[in-house]
Amino acid sequence: MTKTEKAVKRITEMEEILDEARKRVHALEEALEGFEEYQDKIRELERYYTGKDWKSDYAMDEKGELPAGLKRGVLSEDAVYDLLEQNQELLELMKGKETAPVKVYDISQEVFGCAVYPGDPSPERIVMLSKSRGAVCNLTAIKMCAHNGTHVDAPYHFIEEGKKIDEVDLTKWVGYAYVYEHEGEITAKDARKILKAAREAEAAFGDGSAIGASRRILIKGKAVLTEEGAMVFAKAKLLLFGNESQTVGPEDAPMAVHLCMLGADMTLLEGIRLSEVPEGIYLLSAAPINLGGADGAPCRAVLISC
Repeated sequence: MTKTEKAVKRITEMEEILDEARKRVHALEEALEGFEEYQDKIRELERYYTGKDWKSDYAMDEKGELPAGLKRGVLSEDAVYDLLEQNQELLELMKGKETAPVKVYDISQEVFGCAVYPGDPSPERIVMLSKSRGAVCNLTAIKMCAHNGTHVDAPYHFIEEGKKIDEVDLTKWVGYAYVYEHEGEITAKDARKILKAAREAEAAFGDGSAIGASRRILIKGKAVLTEEGAMVFAKAKLLLFGNESQTVGPEDAPMAVHLCMLGADMTLLEGIRLSEVPEGIYLLSAAPINLGGADGAPCRAVLISC
């Protein structure tokens, strides 16, 4: 490699470092949106990280040296806090924003004590090895139905040519979701009301950060989805519909609702527990066990507060 090529390569590397620094500075600015009185400080940080004012007093400690662990062009969390120590009020605001309490709701049933749909086999725990009996370890085998407890339905559950569990896009089960409380039948009118509430809640975030919440609906309460209600949700192209019952439709006649929902390429999350979860938008994680070729699978569903 010639000197010219080496120089070009080095310049390219430096440009990449500066670009990354700018991105991180911009991310920091976005996190501090609304704190207009501190913009001069942020601009000073940007000048520092883009190399425009490398010898800025603001960037040096009392000895004229960089804060420990800080490298030019690298915006680490520790470095940011070092640089902002001169402005304790801003530092506290940043820390408060970054450490806002996040609550995780476990909305899954415990498997061996879970609800079971009439006619389905109950889960069984089989102790294969036990330390108390002199074995080298404890080892458990499990026998259960794919639709025991908290589980998901793939289209193949009711549709022969439908997608199986391992063929469904995981983003159906992971993303923002809207929790809505309802008791009794969910009619077409109710379904439209639920969708309206979900869309309004999604729009209230303003910055689009909760996009997709209105397409993953979780119903809190003893609700039964009617075929008419299912048709409204299917037309709305939901990604996922979840409920607390072991089946999404009437227990004695679930086929019509399942065919409508699954036929619209929707996935179902059944047997969740939402009694402790207030209405609103959450980040949902309900990815199923990867049971290749199966019509359904158990999952550990959780909601994370936004």
